[in-house]
Amino acid sequence: MTPFSNSSVNRGAVALLVLVLAACGTAPRQPARNGVGSKSPAPAATSGSASTATAASSTDRVEADRRFKQALQLMREHKQTEAQAALVSLSKDFPAFSGPLTALGILYAQGKQRSQALDSFAKASTANPDNAVALNWLGSLYRENGDFKRAEEAYQKAIKAKPDYAPAQLNLGILYDVSLRQPQNALAAYREYQRIAGAKNQNLMVSVWIKELEDSTTTRTASASTESAR
Repeated sequence: MTPFSNSSVNRGAVALLVLVLAACGTAPRQPARNGVGSKSPAPAATSGSASTATAASSTDRVEADRRFKQALQLMREHKQTEAQAALVSLSKDFPAFSGPLTALGILYAQGKQRSQALDSFAKASTANPDNAVALNWLGSLYRENGDFKRAEEAYQKAIKAKPDYAPAQLNLGILYDVSLRQPQNALAAYREYQRIAGAKNQNLMVSVWIKELEDSTTTRTASASTESAR
């Protein structure tokens, strides 16, 4: 079985589930080898704090965090229109805060407003270059647009900012596996994802993908050896 077999069909459905969970403020760990729409990995959620702007006053931080928590609650209650309006207003009032821009980007992405989502996540990662969540989402949207180089760069930046950030590690593996067809790089990323998960929390789906890639690599190596022997 190859890494492009029928087992990949279920990955899109898992991605949609993860996206729904992301809007509720969770940090899902389920993988999605195919995804946002038809073929994009599944990003994880934003955090519960708005602040990342060092120049903001303590009063600004308190007010921004209060409004941000209210917006996140609206997202959890599936009041997307109200949540989006609250986040747009918050982002205008506090453009240097990364959290609201990230949450707004998630809402845009879920609403298939890709250009607005890209803009929000780009602004979020500019406000906070270590915002692994925003970078992970950027990677997913770039991959969906077929911009695989920028997707790879975004995922790698997310991992550099937060080395044990499992969603970006997994999505990088998916990019290498499905989009770039670099099985050795995909294997390395999937194995790192499982290492982060820990021995007691190994994901069975990712284990299957690893086995597929290992078998495929073994087959190619054996075939190459046979040809050289001739």
